[in-house]
Amino acid sequence: MPPAEGGAPAPQTPDEIKTQVEAGLASSNLSAAEKAKVQKSLDTVLGILNDENASDAEKDLARAIGTGINEALKLGKDPATSAEDKARYDKLVVGISEAMAKVTDPNVPVDQQDAYFEVLADLNVILTNLTASNLSPADKVFYSTWAELILGGLLAVQQPTTTPKEEVDKEKLQEKLKQNAAALKTYQNPNASQADRDAAKKTLDEQADATSDPRYQELVTELKRLKAPQSCLDVVQNRTQQAGWPDGSLWGLSDKACANTVRAGAQDTSSDWSALFQCVIDNPFSTCVSRIPED
Repeated sequence: MPPAEGGAPAPQTPDEIKTQVEAGLASSNLSAAEKAKVQKSLDTVLGILNDENASDAEKDLARAIGTGINEALKLGKDPATSAEDKARYDKLVVGISEAMAKVTDPNVPVDQQDAYFEVLADLNVILTNLTASNLSPADKVFYSTWAELILGGLLAVQQPTTTPKEEVDKEKLQEKLKQNAAALKTYQNPNASQADRDAAKKTLDEQADATSDPRYQELVTELKRLKAPQSCLDVVQNRTQQAGWPDGSLWGLSDKACANTVRAGAQDTSSDWSALFQCVIDNPFSTCVSRIPED
């Protein structure tokens, strides 16, 4: 799969970003509520770009986000794009807008804002490169699918109902998402060395194979033995796809959808998984890796 080259859009002025995004929004299939979220994000982007006191780094990211939203809107309207892929691009448009709202929220600690900004910056490089002239439809699906997974993880770390309760857990997941976003950017960069691209591909392959990991499969088998509800199985799978094995899987176990199942598993001391479940109840889940049963 070749990296993107020769087709990324040139930097746009604030007025160009405003005109193009608003036109794309008007003709999109997004709901009124979704359009309002995107408009609010666009207003934030334009506010930063027109702020004399904003740093160059802040303006670069704001411009990338505005351009990325515009490119995703364009891809969603491309007649050659399948209905499934159109839905993915729509999700990316709204997701970026939601993430932008979080990273510019004054109530979010500065160190967390910085971590989210880094992930968003890398994701927007991917989005703006999705229009590269040498990208095949399959390449676009590959990169946009990865962007959707990473963005989904970023949003989940931020949402009050899904964010980890312990700071050590949050930091671990932020780092994982940063690594995945950086790997995706490197893999798509035509100027990266082959060694760097190979290393990035290895990171992406390991992440892609997370739900195929034998230990993950054994955990799922144990959850099913404990009669875990489908909502628990789904959240463990989603988090594993977003943040890998075991970090994402343990994050999923800490979700309220799995609370009853985890308690039942901890109480079943005849099971090899009992200590792991008890650890997730008592401690930051990122410290529980050593409690995963060995082969």
